[in-house]
Amino acid sequence: MMRLIYSFVFFIAVQFSLVHAEPDSGALDKFFVGDYEQSAALAEGVGGAKNFALAARALNASAYLENDDKTARKIAKRAREFAKLAIEADEALVEGHLQYAIAIAQRASRMSGFRAFLSGSAGKARDALDAALVLEPDNAWALSSSAAWHLGVARLAGDGRFGSDAELGHQQFLAAQRLDPENISIAYEAALRLIAYGREDWREAGIAALAATLEMQPATHFDRALQERAAAFDAAIDESADAERAFIEGWS
Repeated sequence: MMRLIYSFVFFIAVQFSLVHAEPDSGALDKFFVGDYEQSAALAEGVGGAKNFALAARALNASAYLENDDKTARKIAKRAREFAKLAIEADEALVEGHLQYAIAIAQRASRMSGFRAFLSGSAGKARDALDAALVLEPDNAWALSSSAAWHLGVARLAGDGRFGSDAELGHQQFLAAQRLDPENISIAYEAALRLIAYGREDWREAGIAALAATLEMQPATHFDRALQERAAAFDAAIDESADAERAFIEGWS
């Protein structure tokens, strides 16, 4: 499926000060250059909802780019626990719910289909995405992640399974791109999911999103990694239908 520290108790005074702490600048700098482990460690050291969410984001990025499935699952599990801490510290923080959903989806994507089904990953990820969208209906990241969930589940399990709605996913991708047209991650995910779904009337939008991904200016290590993947996808499409299919099966 998607290439998707339990309870932590704060003293009240500490909780109030840390919940509102801004993401640590050093942790952000490490994230931008691709030092995801150090980014997570620095963010954890500062604490607070936004920093726990940043730690989850860094580890989710690391898991996404990891080639070994077992290693990716372990990293995504750590991301999930940091996301849970972020939610516990501030339930109104969209990023916490979003990173929680992404971590669950990433673990599921690196399991067998049967194991992922037994884990209930699809429903858990859906609940977290819904929570994010209730808080911020126009959040481009939440819309893109929800779109990827709908199209991924509908393609692999059948439209309507687990509450998936392929048409809604299509519309959410278009909305996310309108809200953040220079976002490489959103453009690449739209390209991958729309093309993978196999509907000819959506393929044109997917091809356009792929072209846009390659034309954008990368701002982070993760952006550059996605552009490299997008270039490989573009080359596979040009090569043959079989090469395109192989790429999709490997990365969606």
